[in-house]
Amino acid sequence: MNSKVKVSGSIIGELSDKIPSNIIALNELLKNAYDAGAPRVSVILDTNNGTLKIVDNGEGMDESDINTLFHISKSVKKYGKINKHKRYTQGAKGLGFLSVFKFGKRVRWQTKKNTSKGLVFEADYDILIKADDLSQIEVDIIESDIEEQGTTITIYLDEYNKNSLKEYFSIEKNYKKVLYAFDDSAFTVELQVDDKVYENNKNFSLDSQALEHRLFYITYKSDDQEIKYYYNKCEILSEKFQFMSSQYKIEIELSIFHFPAYGKDKVDKLFLNPQNDLTPLIYVNTNLFNNYTMFDPNIMKNIKTQFVLNQMIGYIRIISDDENINFNSDRSQFLQNELTDSINSFLAEINKTIQTTGSKNKKYLYQKSQIILDFLTTEEDLPEECNDIEDSECFRKYIKSDFNFKSKVKIEFEKGIVKFKLFGKEKILKIKPKIKKTDNENTNNQDGEFDENDGPEQKTTETKREDEKPISPSIVPAVLNLNRLTVEMFIPTEQVDLKDYIAAIYDSSGNDVSKEMCVISCDGIVRNNGILESITESCEKSIEYVYTDLKTGPVVKKIDMKFFQQESKISGKKKNDIVTLPSKEDYHINYNQSVINLISQVNTLDLKYYLELVACCLRSVFEMSVDTIHKSTKYNAFFPNKLGFEDKVIKVVEYIDKNNAFKTAISDSTKIEFKTLNNFLNTSDFRKAISAAHLGAHKSGTHLTEQEVAQLAKKLGLFVVLVNEMMNNSRIN
Repeated sequence: MNSKVKVSGSIIGELSDKIPSNIIALNELLKNAYDAGAPRVSVILDTNNGTLKIVDNGEGMDESDINTLFHISKSVKKYGKINKHKRYTQGAKGLGFLSVFKFGKRVRWQTKKNTSKGLVFEADYDILIKADDLSQIEVDIIESDIEEQGTTITIYLDEYNKNSLKEYFSIEKNYKKVLYAFDDSAFTVELQVDDKVYENNKNFSLDSQALEHRLFYITYKSDDQEIKYYYNKCEILSEKFQFMSSQYKIEIELSIFHFPAYGKDKVDKLFLNPQNDLTPLIYVNTNLFNNYTMFDPNIMKNIKTQFVLNQMIGYIRIISDDENINFNSDRSQFLQNELTDSINSFLAEINKTIQTTGSKNKKYLYQKSQIILDFLTTEEDLPEECNDIEDSECFRKYIKSDFNFKSKVKIEFEKGIVKFKLFGKEKILKIKPKIKKTDNENTNNQDGEFDENDGPEQKTTETKREDEKPISPSIVPAVLNLNRLTVEMFIPTEQVDLKDYIAAIYDSSGNDVSKEMCVISCDGIVRNNGILESITESCEKSIEYVYTDLKTGPVVKKIDMKFFQQESKISGKKKNDIVTLPSKEDYHINYNQSVINLISQVNTLDLKYYLELVACCLRSVFEMSVDTIHKSTKYNAFFPNKLGFEDKVIKVVEYIDKNNAFKTAISDSTKIEFKTLNNFLNTSDFRKAISAAHLGAHKSGTHLTEQEVAQLAKKLGLFVVLVNEMMNNSRIN
């Protein structure tokens, strides 16, 4: 007695469900064209006719290839191997044709290989899935006059996929991910969405992206095991980074920026992740890998914030044909094993190294938000005594003593001019001309005073005491130069090393002096270690630096430091918005359109003249927000019965405050520092703000102060964010 194995058509549905989205399915179809050696593939969405076409000019299929296509889970391909078209093989699962059913139930293929006739065949999902035994299904293959070699797949879309694809392709960062699905300049991808046509740029490179704001261009090849840092297309430093695997290779190419506000808009949308943050792209065997955590630009955020260089884009290229290179269904993660763990670990460590080394050197490459070499102690004319210098190396003392690339600066000296050349850039300092003194002029000032202008920040005047001997004209006054005169920082801060603001100190003989010889005080109190403790509240501080030279006496310089809470708009672009968010980026809420409208209207008002109206509106936004939570299915039993309005507000704050995972999710989404968010989630402060104002109509506006309403607006700014995250962030439930 014998029994035959049958495979029900329902397996088609189960296997196609393993492909999680139509975008992943589209990538599978592009991979088929790539493996077929096609120089070009076109993706054509026609919403009028309800079709999606994938047209390639690859080698096409013959009857044998078609039989393999329909042989589920069979493939002659070996993933990652170089194929006859000199490309890394993509498909190897034997499930490629199932991708078509993510878009519609009826599909038609037209294909031609190296024969005189082409072949046409169709597949119907409903017929396949109802089959008792798939092996009994026969697909009719018809010969047809097809002129050009290649394959055209026509998918008849269902209504959902037609609308879903059109909406997806309406967003630039989405369609760019399709156009650049392959890191191969010999493979052209074209996308047509009705009457709009897009195509990848074969000459696209990192050098086309915001060069004026680029701090570093960085490369690494596992074969060389060396991280190289470039500035202005000149290599400025390198460091060894060990690579020990023979199972894969890695190449890294990055651009790291220093952007002003909204500067990232100058970068191509291709390099935006789902949260619209800049990110490098990961390619595995030249195919885009849908992962944004393996090389996380914010990896240093919770390690050492001073070493964060998260404004980065670029490419992480992984090459391997090892059988352990495998992915989950949406190609967003590697399946975990020893090899993939080692890849993840390597990328994390080299990411940390790149950001740490880059951060230590970035201060020399920009000043006041401009990418500019900042290495000289002065930008002003040099003293006339410099006319007598014969050795150009003597001018090296005008380079900051702690400048990492001091030895690489080339100095050229001509009459009256000193040129400092570094990394393809040039800085020129003029020397004051000698002034021929008349017989009536004294070489020394009769009043015993001299003026010193020794830096770009300020002039320092020192006065000789009456009992002090005149300073010999051959003695040059000591120099104390600071990086800046004013400093603004956002709270809360880490500890601040005030010595970092000292650019250089020279004694009266022109020798470098250690920063430790400078006495630093804050608001009149000497700081022996030069450290300013963490600042958590808005304030201003005066920092004084004093270096006392044994021959010429003290030199005094000052810095004014301001500490304040950074705020950004929740909606609108007006500078003096009333409702703001303590974040580094704008944030947009979407849980209630009435809330959005009301905040926008409030932010057009002048708090000074519309105090009562603003107070009433703030209460309304609180109430609408609480009501949104109450009416949602996600939180249908969130508020106990008979809970008062203020208590409902407090419950929302407590709900977030008691769960660190929720706070982390909000911090990631809003870019509010975790510590800052934690400080703001103070229920007593929320209750005090609401109770004190009692919000306009319930207390009478005459009892409200402008300060009370402003404080309430700050609490509301955070509260609407909490509600927005509760409603929309899948990590909060």
